Amino acid sequence: MGVPALILEVRRKDMTALVDYGDGVPREVLIGISEERVEPGDIVIVHAGVVVSKMSREEVVEQIEFFEEALGEEAEGFVEVYKNILEKHKALKGGG
Repeated sequence: MGVPALILEVRRKDMTALVDYGDGVPREVLIGISEERVEPGDIVIVHAGVVVSKMSREEVVEQIEFFEEALGEEAEGFVEVYKNILEKHKALKGGG
């Protein structure tokens, strides 16, 4: 299972990136997708320290709605992380 994260910095030379998993702590990951370029502000899925795909804002919102519906109050932790990612995405990419 992958975890959503926000790309903060891309290091093309060694195909790594700094990401934020929504907790404000930058972590280094490998960029494992070649069909799409990742840029700062992109929302991605990271599995075992490797970026495996990109996510749209709409997909993140759908995940929030799913967690809230499926888990109710227990979703609070997941939802907070996803909302943090959306806020930072908006700050880096702009738009709504």
